[in-house]
Amino acid sequence: MKIFSFFILFFSITFTTYAQDFIVKNNDDVIRGTIKGTDYFSVFISANDEADVILPAKEVKNFFWNGDSFVSKGFANGRNFEYRFVKVIEMGTVNLYAFGGGNLVPQVKEKKVKFRPSIGIGTGTGGFGGMGMGGGISIGGGRNATPERPAGAPAVRYFIEKPGAGPLQEVPMKAITDDTKKMEVKNILLQKIGDQPALKAKVEAGTDFNSREVIEWVKEYNATKK
Repeated sequence: MKIFSFFILFFSITFTTYAQDFIVKNNDDVIRGTIKGTDYFSVFISANDEADVILPAKEVKNFFWNGDSFVSKGFANGRNFEYRFVKVIEMGTVNLYAFGGGNLVPQVKEKKVKFRPSIGIGTGTGGFGGMGMGGGISIGGGRNATPERPAGAPAVRYFIEKPGAGPLQEVPMKAITDDTKKMEVKNILLQKIGDQPALKAKVEAGTDFNSREVIEWVKEYNATKK
């Protein structure tokens, strides 16, 4: 019994050790450590508590932080194609993501810094995903400079996709009071999950189309496809 208990303890410690934050780069290299935060344009990690690294979204496939998964997605910005991180809300036949909100990179006392850029998010005239949110990442700062933090996180925006059935689309469902926006959300949902009669009826009878409802419907839809 003591040997069995020791085995369980050893397994628990091992699992905890590996269930830490990690980043998967585009070349499949994995960086493990403590993620300090993200501004959705880059991610800041203390690699095994030894060196601090800031990676832009264009260099990363995905990362795991505080129990949440984030993936890098490309968005049209005028004539450019830019990458942003989105948090995975639901994945399956239909994927639902959130962009923005939450905490940014906190002010920390850094021990070692691999490189210390200052990050500034531009607000150019280009459209972010066709929604008029432009800009990018500028990198500067000297060896002894502390990385500057953006003033605030972007407002939460939701995106939905059904792989093989069209591109990533924004779902304008935060604090919806405009009937036109509600109809837009309704039409998007009917396109993505309307092939299930029970869900189609719920969407057609919907009145609020808030984030809670939409998330529940997408989860229910994916459950029917398992």
